[in-house]
Amino acid sequence: MQTVFPKIAGIVLTICSVMFMGLAVASYYGRPDPIAEMLAPEISGYQFAAAGGESAGWSVTPKVGDNTTEKQHPNPYAALLDAYKMEGQRLGAKTTEMNDLTARILERVTSARAEQAQDVDALQQRIQLLTQIVNTAEMNLQNLSRQLQASTVETTIVRDDTTKRRQDVMRLQNELEELRTDRYRLQEIRRVLTDRLVRLQLTNQALEVREEQLQDMTGA
Repeated sequence: MQTVFPKIAGIVLTICSVMFMGLAVASYYGRPDPIAEMLAPEISGYQFAAAGGESAGWSVTPKVGDNTTEKQHPNPYAALLDAYKMEGQRLGAKTTEMNDLTARILERVTSARAEQAQDVDALQQRIQLLTQIVNTAEMNLQNLSRQLQASTVETTIVRDDTTKRRQDVMRLQNELEELRTDRYRLQEIRRVLTDRLVRLQLTNQALEVREEQLQDMTGA
């Protein structure tokens, strides 16, 4: 029994050593290539520089924006994580800016809709009133025509008044169409801004997921 146990222990130790060696090799070759990751389009706005080989220090510098300060890191993965973090912060700030802009546009759209609704109601009431006036004027004109030898001056005045009111009706109808066109244009602006906001939010979410993956790989 004393002779068998050391043999078994030796075999188990050998198997464990081989397993740990395999895990180490898989971990080394399974990690992402930092150079390839630095060429990712999500962080194309950042410049990476090595101090002397992959294991030496690395720096990352934003190419655009107000803050273009170079940041030093002990390894390329830390530089990559910092680039993704800065890009996420930049997109987050831009998303906030777009949210504020969208809120202001929505407020203007709401206000314009309320004003246009009031204008449309007022114009519709005015058109109805003018239509009634025009109809009444036409009836009066017909009645005057039926009367024998109605005053020529009065007939001319009524006819001119009717023509003027018809022109007013047409003008108000044109104004109503312009208001409807403006409302449609504001709705299109809102739709475009909403689409841009959704795309920015999706991009930001993808960057956060990528950052978490890189942090997990770096932690491993």
